[in-house]
Amino acid sequence: MDDLRALRADRLNNEYNELMRLSDSGPVIKITPLGNPPFERYKVIFNIRTIISPAPDYRDQTVCTLTIPPNYPEIAPTITADDTPYPWHINWFKNGRWCFGTWTIEESLVNYLYRCAKTLQFDPGIANPNSVANGDAMPFWNANKDNKRIIPCDTQVLPTLDVPLLINVKEREAPKTITIKPQREKPKIKIK
Repeated sequence: MDDLRALRADRLNNEYNELMRLSDSGPVIKITPLGNPPFERYKVIFNIRTIISPAPDYRDQTVCTLTIPPNYPEIAPTITADDTPYPWHINWFKNGRWCFGTWTIEESLVNYLYRCAKTLQFDPGIANPNSVANGDAMPFWNANKDNKRIIPCDTQVLPTLDVPLLINVKEREAPKTITIKPQREKPKIKIK
């Protein structure tokens, strides 16, 4: 049990370092740890234009709380918007909690926040109409998903780090370690 706690603490410390690098990479996503290390809660400010009503009405900043559960990484963290009105998106619940879709223990928190930011931008490539958290937002989504003047509502480039989408978890070594290695992008092929 102590090995699992140590493994979790190491992962949380590594994740903290990567989250701080993301926060320092520019003004789009700002992250502040809450409490004491190893940090299990963060205040996340997304300086992203998002839709907050079907009018549509917009907001340029969404403040959220990222909460890491005691049984992380087996159980996914949660992201909840702090202020109303909440994002008017099919993948955000009416109570302000983000519906993250799928979670694997290998996903990094940086990638998790990146996916959340893409939903705040109303990026049609990440929206999941097959897993609707807010059914009231579905008619708006269907009516506007092909309207480039509305969706996506924010096209700024999100900050990226040289970190993997997934974390390699080595469980059979003594002591147990977590390694984070950058994934190499596949070469782009130009078709003439």
